[in-house]
Amino acid sequence: MRIRLVDEDRSQRTRAAGRKRGSSRRRTFEAAVPMPQARARQPGKRAKAPSGPAAPPKERAQRSRPAARKRTRAEAQPAQAPARVAASSLGLRLGVLLLLGLLIAAVVHGSTDARFFVYQAGVIGARHLNAEGIYQAAAVHEQNIFWIDPASVAERIARLDGVKTVRVRCALPAVVTIEVEERQPRVLWRAIKQERDWWLDEEGFILPYHGDAQAGETLFVVDASPRELDYGQRIQPEGIVASVIQLATALPDNRIFFYDAERGLSFRQKGNGEEWPVYVGSSEDLDHKIQVMLTLTAHLEANNITPRYVDVRWAAHPVYGRPAGETATEGGQ
Repeated sequence: MRIRLVDEDRSQRTRAAGRKRGSSRRRTFEAAVPMPQARARQPGKRAKAPSGPAAPPKERAQRSRPAARKRTRAEAQPAQAPARVAASSLGLRLGVLLLLGLLIAAVVHGSTDARFFVYQAGVIGARHLNAEGIYQAAAVHEQNIFWIDPASVAERIARLDGVKTVRVRCALPAVVTIEVEERQPRVLWRAIKQERDWWLDEEGFILPYHGDAQAGETLFVVDASPRELDYGQRIQPEGIVASVIQLATALPDNRIFFYDAERGLSFRQKGNGEEWPVYVGSSEDLDHKIQVMLTLTAHLEANNITPRYVDVRWAAHPVYGRPAGETATEGGQ
């Protein structure tokens, strides 16, 4: 009986161990290979359906390679960029230094080479003025052509008496050309107090050289005013020479005029074998004065009147002096 009981007990333990091993095997299999039915859905969440057929592994690998290359290049660029910038900056600095060196060499060469120094100059337009004097006034002798300022040279030459305009040109290797326009003698001005004749141009500047007194365009002015004249001065009042030229144009037969400080300009008119002074005065309103004078002269000739003088200094009130024994009469337009 005891033996049976032991056997039964052993049998029960054996069967329990077998059930335990079977249960363990089932749990191990289910854990290793889960069944689809065993996946429990979480409440509130829906399973996402695949957007398309899954790409094969080989295709996915090929797609990922360009991206990997791009990442590799992007990672390499930051390392290469500073090197390129440094090389570019170095090249620029070398280029600047090279240009600077060439410039310095050119300046040194130009400053020392004898071919670039001026030892003569061409002077054009000097008829009355001395060309050597113009060259000396230019102050370019033995000067380097690169350091000559044409404007400054022209300014120095323009200070010479008789120079109206001047132009200076420079060219390599050492060529300087000076072109001057001289003031042309137009009026021979006789200063009675100085007992001397002066040549004036049309602007009234006193010239250091002579014109041709026999030339048809030469006009003469006799100055009775107590003043001293000298070269380079401009005769006063300003515009007086231009007025003489204008009068001579309106009166072709008159080449000699007179000037004094009290009455201004005047000339002598001829008619009926006689002559008389015509007082013009200043240059103001000269056109009107000339017109009044011509009208009054025509009136005198038409009436066979030989006046002692004609005064048009006030063009609105011209007068003429009747012959001896008659009073002055106002006339005009």
